[in-house]
Amino acid sequence: MRYSRCIRGDLVDLSRATEWWAYKLVPILSAFYATALVLRASILSLWIDALALLVSMTAAAMYASALNELTDRGDDAAAGKRNRATDRPRSVITLMVVAAGAGCTFAWFWRDDLPLLSCYLATWLAFALYSIRPVRLKTRGLAGVLCDATGEQMCPALAGVFVATRGAERAAGAAWMATIAIWALAVGCRGILWHQLTDVDNDRAAGVRTFAVRQPRIASLAGTFAVFPLELAAFTAMLWQIGGAWPATLLALYALYAIHSARRRHRVPVIVAPRPRSFIVLQVYYSDLFPVALLIAAAVRDRRDLLILVIHLLLFPRRVLHVTRRMTSLVGSSIIKRRASASAASTVVNASEPHQGGVG
Repeated sequence: MRYSRCIRGDLVDLSRATEWWAYKLVPILSAFYATALVLRASILSLWIDALALLVSMTAAAMYASALNELTDRGDDAAAGKRNRATDRPRSVITLMVVAAGAGCTFAWFWRDDLPLLSCYLATWLAFALYSIRPVRLKTRGLAGVLCDATGEQMCPALAGVFVATRGAERAAGAAWMATIAIWALAVGCRGILWHQLTDVDNDRAAGVRTFAVRQPRIASLAGTFAVFPLELAAFTAMLWQIGGAWPATLLALYALYAIHSARRRHRVPVIVAPRPRSFIVLQVYYSDLFPVALLIAAAVRDRRDLLILVIHLLLFPRRVLHVTRRMTSLVGSSIIKRRASASAASTVVNASEPHQGGVG
């Protein structure tokens, strides 16, 4: 038992799973859930497709993380950062080979679906182009930002759409495909810009010429005034095409949660540029609340989809439970304050009313 736990812990550490399990995979699943809603297909009837999507993207994420560790050894050493491939290069290479084998299996399984196969293979290709020399787009400015966003978000999200349409045996409209692509690309660009701006000092020390190292001010301004508005426009179009009240309702609750975090917990909301005690706007909604809202909407339409909601919460429990507790506490405190204010106002009114007794 102890040995198996050590193996599992070593695998999680080598693959850096804690960095991408919820933050990167959940938006991909959200694209799948949302497409099923748009197609009016039961998500439970597509459970095998959802599982295939999750496992295939897990393999790609493990490969990307291991490849990043392997190709960043020199840069991390120059910056004084820990690199997992330095102490365990064979383990990292083994992980890459196993993940690549799993990826090839899914590629073979989807060989008859050209759009899906193209998106899946493009995901792996983007990881290679971003990290491997002599191309190594990571060090080539804006091209690296677009490459990372394409591999981490846009192509996987489109693959999620194609997996859903494959399982439902229905085609998604061009408008839906375009909306998903733009939204996912913008989310990916904002994510990598934030990461590069966070790591800019280490990259400078190592001589890694990322876009944020080359143009830090432009990176911040572009993410704030170009990428983020595009992301909001595409996401608004997504919500309009999905229909229903649940995604918008949980978005409103998230807005209250974000305002509460900013005011009461003194945390600073940021769009791209990192700051001390900050949180990235909409990240919690995308990774925790949006998929839950989609699955609630699906369960309202078809009760069988409630099982998928339960499974999703079991797979991604921590953040969802944390945010739910925070929002429940926020709503409860708001209700208590409202009642207290109403009671105080009533007391003031009663105290100010003149006594209506007669004269004896």
